[in-house]
Amino acid sequence: MKQLKRPLAGALLCLWATGAWAEALWKVEVTDTNNFQTLSVESAEELSLGQDPALMAYVMERVRFAGHSDPDLFIEVMDWVASQWQHDGMNQPPAGMSSLEILKSVHEQGERYRCVEYGQVMADILSAMGHHSRQIGLQSTDVAYGGFAMGHVATEVWSNALNKWVFFDPQFSIYAQHQGQYLNVYDIFALKQAGQFEAIDFVITPAFAAANALEPQSVAKEYAGFLGNYLGFHTSSRHLYGKRQRVYLMMEAQQPALTFQGMGSESLRVFTRMPEVAYPQLNQTLVSLTALPSDNDDGNFQKVMETFDIQTNEDYLAHMWRVAARGELSMQLHSAMNGFDRFQVRHNGGPWQDLEGDRHSLTLSQGANRFEARSVSALGVLGPVTFIEVHYGPDESEDPKA
Repeated sequence: MKQLKRPLAGALLCLWATGAWAEALWKVEVTDTNNFQTLSVESAEELSLGQDPALMAYVMERVRFAGHSDPDLFIEVMDWVASQWQHDGMNQPPAGMSSLEILKSVHEQGERYRCVEYGQVMADILSAMGHHSRQIGLQSTDVAYGGFAMGHVATEVWSNALNKWVFFDPQFSIYAQHQGQYLNVYDIFALKQAGQFEAIDFVITPAFAAANALEPQSVAKEYAGFLGNYLGFHTSSRHLYGKRQRVYLMMEAQQPALTFQGMGSESLRVFTRMPEVAYPQLNQTLVSLTALPSDNDDGNFQKVMETFDIQTNEDYLAHMWRVAARGELSMQLHSAMNGFDRFQVRHNGGPWQDLEGDRHSLTLSQGANRFEARSVSALGVLGPVTFIEVHYGPDESEDPKA
């Protein structure tokens, strides 16, 4: 048997040897999990990915990305997009110009575009590859009437491996880390608020730095000063209240801004101070579960109370072992992944196995148990891992009741 702690071990062994083992209360207890309902996106319009085979064919004729998983793939795509043209902040393309058209005009006509187009092209390429990505706007606190150059555009991509949105700036081929952890814009803002802005590592990709004769440390310092000016508002597109909305997450900004550099717009704005609204969780697998009832439990609580003459809570605790849940979990899995194909599950670090349907049961072993689940899309994209750790074993809080 598994080694047990405290003098309880001897008492339990005696119970086991005499056949009275069943009178020990065995508990089913969650010890750690990330299986919580979040503000997951369920709108089909927001979950949809941009299918653009023409764009993918055009890109793949010119580059082969070595990275097959995120975030390495994202960094490679950013590095490639950054190297396609030199920035021109005043060259605005015609409204509705696609990423494919932008790339063709760059390659065939030598056009140069703004930060907006860098963000668009990177986001569209990754979306066509099956990854949720978006253009984001970064605006200064005085964006309403502070003059021009009050905003910047970059990209954020949902990382299934990291279970979070990650920030990339394809104009400069830079991403951000803190103590080795990838950051999004709100992370950067929060670290600045905590006085840790100087501890952020702004990383420029080596290929881009070499191609442009840039010194990485110098660039990182200059970029930190640049980005720090644009942490007033974070803007993104969300599908809320049945329609596409432009969401303004207020960071350093104290009041909503209704204009951009003095100019109005037909685009309506939704303002929030809640980062969860601007950073929805994607591709989550939620597990609804329960411990199955004992064979002795017919669901009649009153019968239990009368049969064992239970008058007090202490009496009930002494008899709880008789109706305690058995060591078996019943589960149903739910997915919020676009293009969902199937679930995969594994137990205690074993191999991943495809699940037929959405129901699963797990018989617990004595001691620690770990269950993991994830969603898989039709394109083979693996969603974030949901885990539940459960301990199953005799109650060690007090001597067992004989």
